Amino acid sequence: MTRRWRLRALVAAVLLQVVVLLGLLGYARYPVWFGKEVVLRTVPVDPRDLLRGNYARLRYDISEAPMPEVGVPKVGREVYVQLHRKGQVWKAVETRYSPPPGDFIRGRIRTVRVGSVTVEYGIEAYFAPKDKALELERRLRQGGLARVRIATDGRAALVSVEDTGADSVQGAGERP
Repeated sequence: MTRRWRLRALVAAVLLQVVVLLGLLGYARYPVWFGKEVVLRTVPVDPRDLLRGNYARLRYDISEAPMPEVGVPKVGREVYVQLHRKGQVWKAVETRYSPPPGDFIRGRIRTVRVGSVTVEYGIEAYFAPKDKALELERRLRQGGLARVRIATDGRAALVSVEDTGADSVQGAGERP
């Protein structure tokens, strides 16, 4: 092998790694850059974890979605929850196994109950510095609103969380 060929191979390997990392970043940030903003009602579940850091674990009204009309719901199965705007807040209307017409969010079934399924969307943790996480917990005891951006394929990204009567609580946001 010539020295020139080795140098080209090294440059190609480095460029490939950079392209892959930029592709992963673009895939994760796509909903934030190009998604439609929706507002969801939320309440915090758990404010912090000693191993993972300070965050508020969020639960949404749309986490309890209607039972899909067709097919057998299985834990871990991907679903699409159709959303409908009622005032400022968006609500779950229907659950399907394929993308429905109109506005929808993509998630995975976590539990199956009589008449409904619990769905996780990947936006259930809001990371923030310790002081902000504690403040968020205090302010959201009675519930709040989450601003979420949803891409055309249903992937969601958490943008901000706010209580129902105050300014937005800005933190570090959702970690990928």
